[in-house]
This record gives sequence, C-alpha cells and structure tokens, in this order.
Amino acid sequence: MRRAWGLIATATLVLLSHSAWGIVRRDDVADGDYINLANQPQFAAVGKVLTDTSAGSGTVIANGWWVLTAAHVVAGAPVSSISFQIGAATYTAQNVYIYPGYSGITHDIALIELNAPVAGVTPAQIYTGTNELGKQGHSVGYGLTGTGTTGYINYTYGTKRAMRNIIDLIIFPDGTISPSGTILISDFDSPAGTNNSLGPWGSSATPLDLEGMAAPGDSGGPVFIQEDGIWYIAGVHSFIGDLGPPAGNGQVDACYGDILGSTRVSSYAGWINSIVPEPASMTALAVGLVGLLARRRRKR
Repeated sequence: MRRAWGLIATATLVLLSHSAWGIVRRDDVADGDYINLANQPQFAAVGKVLTDTSAGSGTVIANGWWVLTAAHVVAGAPVSSISFQIGAATYTAQNVYIYPGYSGITHDIALIELNAPVAGVTPAQIYTGTNELGKQGHSVGYGLTGTGTTGYINYTYGTKRAMRNIIDLIIFPDGTISPSGTILISDFDSPAGTNNSLGPWGSSATPLDLEGMAAPGDSGGPVFIQEDGIWYIAGVHSFIGDLGPPAGNGQVDACYGDILGSTRVSSYAGWINSIVPEPASMTALAVGLVGLLARRRRKR
C-alpha cells in the first residue's frame, strides 16, 4: 500500500450536493452524445433524489422499493421531505438508512425505502466483485452542465446525462491506495492530454470518447461497470476534488484535471444485502429451482 500524496489530505474537495449541477463534458463533443448515452436502457433505473434543501441522484435496486444514493444527499433531511423522481413518476420515502459511521466522504452511502415499488423499470444490480480497477466507469446524473474548459455553468436543470471515465485508483479516505480501499477515483482528462491529474499513479492522459466530470447535483448517482455482459453499480458519486497545478486549476469546478471520488459499492454489499430483500427475479428463480428439484425427487 502507498499514500497518494495530496489526493485526499491536501486536495480541495467538495461533496456533490446542495446545488443542482450535473455532468460536465468534453469541449469537442456534443452535449447530445452524453444525453444519448444516459438514455440507453441499461441506465433506466437512475432517477433524481430530492429533499427540501438539496438535489441529487440515485438508482433503483433490489425489488424496486429501494434507491441507492449517497449519505450526504439525505443526511439531516426529514424523511417526509425526501422524494425520488424517475420519468414522469414521483415516489416518496418511507424510510432512510444511512451507513453507520458516515462522516463526510467516509461511508458516504445510503438506502431509501420508497412508499411503492418503481413501476416499469428493471432494478439495477450491485457489484460484489473486486475487479473495478482499470474498467470503464459509466457515471449517470441529472443537472446543469458545462465543458471541461468552463466547468459547470447555468443550463436548464433536469436533463439526464452520462459519461465514461477509467477507474484509475482505489483508495481509503485518508488517501492510502489499496485493493481493499472504499473509494473509486477517476480524473477528467482533456483532449490536449495536459490535465492528467492521476498520471503519477499510472493514469493515461488520453480521454475516453465521452470523458467527463460529475458536479454537485450528481451526488448519489451510480458508476456502472460491465462484467460478463452484465451492468452493475460499482460506485456512488460522493465528491469531486482538485489537486492543483499543473494538471488542475486549484478550484473545484469540474474543469479538466478535477477528480471524482465514488463510494465503492462492493465494500458495502454486505450492509446493503442485510437491509434490502433479494430481487423478485432472484426469489422467483429460487422458488422455481426448489420446485424442479422436488419434481425430480418424486420421479425417482
């Protein structure tokens, strides 16, 4: 294990909440490409999490009654003020579960139990493996936007966008790099290749086709990865940061060079599964297998 100097201890950080800002894109790529990516069916379970003081994002999981989000989106908000909007439907919260020991970027994960199951959407699956490093992370969120040069600026709120970034590092909240870390880290590389903040730790300076950066309002939104043809939630947007020059500009504004920290879902899979029930599809499969085994026994 080694310490990523400045990554957490001295970086300027901000939690991704309180204001309705969203995915920031490359200067040389059309906004419509990011919107089209977000509207692909594998990301249909992502919606808006709203409280009386903040706006964030979240993802429907399990049997459709549950939304996975960041703790700082809902911490301190009355349960009665929390709602989840997806498509034209709005659901209200009946319970909120924040991970024990949550403190800022530490354990920044929460579950919302809705008043009814989300209709017409297949819930997303959470990732329980250990192969996130080096994969393409697909981040999805709502809010205002901008480019890597301008950072986030005032566009119309409420548009769903998605971006792609390589998961470059896995760390603990104190900045220690470790395969057992609880935070996934990505950076926002520019087309010019001059803003590679994580270059000292092996990150490529070449951006992906739809590279981008999250911003306040994307809090709690998912980082999806694909494994064996299946899409999983591997991370939950928590914070952005800036390591300063030469790669960054010293401001947390979602410009080129900023970094995204997302809570690593696999680190909390045990806690999630202790609260939410198994997906209905898995329950049905289990019942079907029991019935099949019973019929086979009767035939012997």
